[in-house]
Amino acid sequence: MTKTQIQVMAVNASRQLNAVSKDVYNRDLVTTINHDQLRTVSASLDDLYGVLDTNYQRNKKSNIDEPMEYVELIKKRIDALAEFIRPTRLKAVHISPKQIIQMLDIEQQAMHHLSTLLDEITVGGKA
Repeated sequence: MTKTQIQVMAVNASRQLNAVSKDVYNRDLVTTINHDQLRTVSASLDDLYGVLDTNYQRNKKSNIDEPMEYVELIKKRIDALAEFIRPTRLKAVHISPKQIIQMLDIEQQAMHHLSTLLDEITVGGKA
């Protein structure tokens, strides 16, 4: 897989995260759909981690270890946010859309930082 393809995976995950934020903002409500959307983002990050791991095993000099750790960190935080807005909790507690949007903004910033880290990797001997 090329560096560009890896970066596209990260961009897609970032777009999915942005879509969740817009959905919550436009509805002014946090829903079960948003929980499912976050699960999709988590799966995308899991795929990205797998691709990075495969490339890392092929070439230890590729500078992929830091982006891998960062992808794992973001995934854990997205999973925690998805757990925070799990459907059973949404039925019992009103969760502030503003709070969720602020949390998603932080993750968007993290995704931007991840794209910077991905710019520094070397895949297939090319920088």
